Amino acid sequence: MAWLLTGSILAANVVTLKKEAFTLTYDCDQRSALRYDYTLNKDTGSASRPNSYYPDPDLPVGCEGQFSGRAYASVVAGWDRGHLVTSNHMDRSANSMKQANYMSNIAPQASGFNQGIWVDAENVAECYRDVAPVRVVGGLVYDDPSNDFFLESHGIATPEYFWKVILTSEPKTGAQKAIAWLIPNTDDVGELDEYILSIEELEDRVGVSQVDISVSAAVKAMKPTRTWSLPGNCNPS
Repeated sequence: MAWLLTGSILAANVVTLKKEAFTLTYDCDQRSALRYDYTLNKDTGSASRPNSYYPDPDLPVGCEGQFSGRAYASVVAGWDRGHLVTSNHMDRSANSMKQANYMSNIAPQASGFNQGIWVDAENVAECYRDVAPVRVVGGLVYDDPSNDFFLESHGIATPEYFWKVILTSEPKTGAQKAIAWLIPNTDDVGELDEYILSIEELEDRVGVSQVDISVSAAVKAMKPTRTWSLPGNCNPS
């Protein structure tokens, strides 16, 4: 399948937004982040998630944000304000939690996707951060205008796919390991295991510059047959 990457990092009006605990690669014309990147250490935070969504005050002059922070479901039922950088991963401080609720970190996600398989992927990082430091990298793929329900109300298209890569290490050996998923943004998705691919395969699908992860060829070739089992005594909350 040939995928049109309308969110290419090579686009002219793309900026890097460095927040307290994460980084976004943001397309000012699409009003959408294209990629996110952050590292998690042992979870010691407990900041509460805000109830509101906010325009990003860090967008430079001439860089457009979404028109509104109101719920996508108020326009078309069955769509959530989906986080790219997981809100729960940002509980180190009230500021990080608020930044995760900036609309620059939000895109339309099908409710079944957002509240199901996306949470499962988020929980892998949440649980493994207490075993060893975890790096989370992810992004979006836009390639079909037929579901762009929110252009008029919010100024953002609807992504067809979300991808996520988790990198960590074995605590006893220090050996690096990785897992990646490329998941369709629909309600009728299956289990996480169905969408596993290697970083190398992900680069082939969405582009090397889009993924932008510098690790060894051996790590890029890793492709677990199943999603990592969550460590014992894991509490994703």
